Amino acid sequence: MKSYVLDASSLLRFVEDEPGAARVEELLNQARSGDARLILSAVNWGEVYYVIARLRGEGEAANYSWKFRGLPVEILDAGWQRAESAGLFHKRFDVPYADSFAGSLTEDESAVLITADYDFKNAADAIAVEFLPAKKKVTLRRKAGKRGRRASSSN
Repeated sequence: MKSYVLDASSLLRFVEDEPGAARVEELLNQARSGDARLILSAVNWGEVYYVIARLRGEGEAANYSWKFRGLPVEILDAGWQRAESAGLFHKRFDVPYADSFAGSLTEDESAVLITADYDFKNAADAIAVEFLPAKKKVTLRRKAGKRGRRASSSN
C-alpha cells in the first residue's frame, strides 16, 4: 500500500475546493478503501486549524475539526524525535519550519508528499513530492481616472 503525507496546503485546497482538491479527494477515497495510507503531522493539522479559525472563526474551525476526525487520515504527534528530524529537514532544504514536519515525515515514512507549497522544490530530489496545481493569479488593475490609488489586497 502506498503512503502519502498531506501538508497544510493540500488540506486547505480540499477545504476551499481549490485546484488540487479533486486529487486530495481521490486519495481520501483510496484510503477509505484500504488502497492508500494518508498521514498528517499534528503540527500541520494545527496550521489548518489556525487558518480556518482566522478566516471563518473559531466555531467553524471546531466544526472542521470534528469533520476531519472522520477522515481516513492518521495524525502523528510531533514528539522530540520528530521535532529534531523536522529541524534537520529545515536546515537541509530551507523550507519553512512547520512545513519541515511534513517533509521529514515524508522522508521517515518513505511516502509521497502531497502539497501545493512550491517551497518543497528545494527538497524534490530527496523526497517524493506531488505538487498540486498552482492557483490562478489574479491581477488587479487600476481604473482609469483613479490616479494615486493603488489596488491592494489584504491577507
